[in-house]
Amino acid sequence: MARVKILPVLFAALATALIWSVPVAAQAEVKLAVVDLNRCVRECKQGKRSQAELQRRAQDFENELKSLQTEVSTMQKELENTAMLLKPEARQAKERDFERKVRRLRDRQREAKQDMMEAQRDAFRPILNNLGKVIKQIGAQGKYTMITESKAALYYPSSVDITSQVIAAYDKAHP
Repeated sequence: MARVKILPVLFAALATALIWSVPVAAQAEVKLAVVDLNRCVRECKQGKRSQAELQRRAQDFENELKSLQTEVSTMQKELENTAMLLKPEARQAKERDFERKVRRLRDRQREAKQDMMEAQRDAFRPILNNLGKVIKQIGAQGKYTMITESKAALYYPSSVDITSQVIAAYDKAHP
């Protein structure tokens, strides 16, 4: 009877030993790397050109919005200074014009934000797609088991970071 109770414990111990030994054997064959995709996009030549273009567009939007904001501020001061002197109908008309201008400013701010998000997505999508191809090529050539984004890794030594290699390969393939 004692022998029957020992058998499941012995089997569990043997199974645990086998489970712990498999990862050690498999680790000898595993080659991992990490890539910082944000850094790749920021530092590759095409990414720098896209960022410069996006900054120019953002500056244009900012100038336009500053102009609208100045108009709204001027209108508000004018309304505050002359409201008491105007007839009620004229004051209401000016207030409606002011409210329209404020709505136009808010709408344009929202549109500018949306336009910038779309422009950024459109500018970086092809870069990210091409980066994926370059990373797959590096993975195949380097016989990596897995390459992951650096944000997904909780810890990794700098020796497994191939970001600089990916940027160089990307710039070579996409000048």
